[in-house]
Amino acid sequence: MSLEALTLFQQQLFQHAPIFRKTFLDVQASFGRPWEVEFDQHLDHLFGRDENAHRKAIRGYSRFAIDAMRLQRVFNKTKKYEDQSYEDACENVYMNSDYMMDLYLPGIFVSHFLWRHHYRQFNYYKDRFLPLLNRIDDRRFYEVGTGTGFYTAQIFRHEPRFQGYGIDISPHSRQFTLNNVRGWGFESSFSSLDTNIIGANFEPLPCIQCIEVLEHLSDPQTFLDHLRKMLRPGGHGFITAALTAPNADHIYLYWTPQEVIAQLEAAGFAVNDYVEELAYEAPPGEIVPKVAAFIVS
Repeated sequence: MSLEALTLFQQQLFQHAPIFRKTFLDVQASFGRPWEVEFDQHLDHLFGRDENAHRKAIRGYSRFAIDAMRLQRVFNKTKKYEDQSYEDACENVYMNSDYMMDLYLPGIFVSHFLWRHHYRQFNYYKDRFLPLLNRIDDRRFYEVGTGTGFYTAQIFRHEPRFQGYGIDISPHSRQFTLNNVRGWGFESSFSSLDTNIIGANFEPLPCIQCIEVLEHLSDPQTFLDHLRKMLRPGGHGFITAALTAPNADHIYLYWTPQEVIAQLEAAGFAVNDYVEELAYEAPPGEIVPKVAAFIVS
């Protein structure tokens, strides 16, 4: 395999964002050929060989990552996220076309491969969650908060006969997700919905996933209470949260996976397995951004 898309991305990254050259090479050395092949496939299906699209994604990732590092330094001093309401996050982030399409969404997409904890979570998802879907006869799923559509595409890649329903309040996330799903050739199996799940009456389905949404909410417990109603008894869910990871739209601060588990169980979920991943090793006393992923029923 020639890895043409990854080669193009690497060339553009080294030229236009050399500050991340070492990050790329270190992650590549750590995860090896499987990482290269997976990254190449995602780049190819979303951006192809379009140099401008690769450069735009790299610019977005650079701004996204540098902003995250700045906020993490502040967080290590204050031990709290910057004060903002959900309405502020909607206005400044989710409904802001330039921010979403030029920085936020490309940045998150690339972070799935250049941030170790994101890539490890992805591997956990593939190894531990996707095989559970082989037992499902009713091949339908909800994803609440599709973001870039990265995880949306994974279910279709695992089993193309699935029918997916993606829910996101941001028109820009919905568009980016559609672009991603279309790039993989699964557009006919996917419906994009602009719906607030709180108060909505969704038919329970045998599969749900919700990737890094909880920390974006002022009241994640109410959200989880309604998310639980969307999962059919005996079904499977994959829910994740960012811990001690400030961002421009992070509102609810989780310190440990146990805090998330308590909310999941209060909503009626059974937590069958979970993993916690650290972004990097740090000196004692330094707070490190983390992700936690939960397989629920």
